[in-house]
Amino acid sequence: MDISPDQIEKSRRTIRAAGVFADNADAIVAYVGRLPEEHVVVAVVTSDYVFDGVHHVSRQELVERVPALEGPDGWAMVFSPGADAAHVDARTSEMIALAERRIEMLEKIAARRAAPPPASS
Repeated sequence: MDISPDQIEKSRRTIRAAGVFADNADAIVAYVGRLPEEHVVVAVVTSDYVFDGVHHVSRQELVERVPALEGPDGWAMVFSPGADAAHVDARTSEMIALAERRIEMLEKIAARRAAPPPASS
């Protein structure tokens, strides 16, 4: 596995995006309460860390619509009916924790590769 600074930066960006989702938990939860049947909420953050709103998407269209909504460098989170503020908080906390663990793993791998090989006797 090649380690690049871009991989670590992508995880740092994900942490920042998770904060935007968390800051907009009330808007996400409000939209969950207005979902049509067989739909979910898709919350979107742009590549510039701007909350791009919430969208209701039918379950059958998720695979096509989510990538289109998040764009090439944005983020999307999907929430089902019944999601509340605690659920949004838990999901964004998990998103942050996973990105932090990925950064740690990538940094450890990079450090091991940068270390000189052990001296042979």
